[in-house]
Amino acid sequence: MKAVVLAGGEPSRLSMLVPRGRSKHTLRVLGKPVIYYPLNAIVRNYSGEIILVYSYSDVVRDAKAYLEAGILRPIKQSIPGIEGAILSASNELGDTDYFLLVFGDLIFDPDAIYNLLDTFYRVNPDAAVLTIPLEERFASTYGIATVDLNGFVKKVVEKPPSIELVEKPVYTLGGAYILPTTILDYLEKNNSLPDAISKLATTGKVACVYWSGLWVDIGYPVDLLEASRLLLSRLGGVKMSSKAVVEDNVVLKPPVYIDEGAYIDHYTVIKGPVYIGRESFIGAHSFIRHYSSLEDHVRIGAYTEIKNSILQPYTLVDSHCFIGDSIIGENTSIGDHVVTLNILPENQKPPRLRQHLVQSIKGRQPLKLGSIIGYNTIVGAGTILYPGTTIKPNTRINPGSKITT
Repeated sequence: MKAVVLAGGEPSRLSMLVPRGRSKHTLRVLGKPVIYYPLNAIVRNYSGEIILVYSYSDVVRDAKAYLEAGILRPIKQSIPGIEGAILSASNELGDTDYFLLVFGDLIFDPDAIYNLLDTFYRVNPDAAVLTIPLEERFASTYGIATVDLNGFVKKVVEKPPSIELVEKPVYTLGGAYILPTTILDYLEKNNSLPDAISKLATTGKVACVYWSGLWVDIGYPVDLLEASRLLLSRLGGVKMSSKAVVEDNVVLKPPVYIDEGAYIDHYTVIKGPVYIGRESFIGAHSFIRHYSSLEDHVRIGAYTEIKNSILQPYTLVDSHCFIGDSIIGENTSIGDHVVTLNILPENQKPPRLRQHLVQSIKGRQPLKLGSIIGYNTIVGAGTILYPGTTIKPNTRINPGSKITT
């Protein structure tokens, strides 16, 4: 068996955060590129060769450690689409009966791959697919598997317009599979991967491997917030690099992870779970709080508050700002006294935004989303960004603006 990781294609819905000619798999979450997470999961459970199908060379650069270890074979995608990416690796699969296929834009526990391999070797089916619990609100963005009472796939439906049209019980395909190389024949006849699995299920047994642990598909900007939240929730205590500098009067409430080269200035409060990336700077009297991930080389000015946000590398947020429930692309500059409003109107529900309901004295919290700001953007001082606003890459916003869309 060989492993195939798909890391090609265009960033599409994430294009505002990914500079042209770059791969979405290089976006950072807790100091690591997205591609790290599937590769790490495979390496921890599988000792064979990994074929990395890519479109842009930056994803190969971010997988350099695996390349240098001699376990990674990069193959440039030569045919468009998911099926084309698989077929691009077909020459490398000719001497194997089965291959482990994993989508490269997933963040999940390594145990998911363990369970997939374990089930395959124990049950000895013709194929095995990882499935996750269905969230009906997001069904139209995923492939859906119908499963029989014995735990085998009956049929796969790609992005159904309505879940009511699909036979129950159903689960979401989890982007990890063990497939026979004979499935390449189906794909070469212009069948989609879901159709090919459905055909395989009619002639053989396709085992359904249930997974309810950490799993996030990075397909929309808000998925970065979900991945960051779930990964941060697993931190414990205070982990601080010996090469980081934290002034004596800084308040750290765990869990907090401070990476090497970071500097935290006087009277700053960091209330975890929070990640502070390499070579980052946090100005005096700032407040960095729950579920914030500040990636490498981020600079935060004095008296600024950041909460539940993810800031990509080389972002500058000046003094006296509030950044809440937001995603900021790399090389972006936010002027002083900028505010991101973050309570969405009831009729505004962006795609795949999770609603984490918290009971309080006043009842349930409203759905929140601040701003999604593209890379290489400059936001002028004193700007107010209304909830759910999206700013295209390379935008220049004049000081004192009000952005409502």
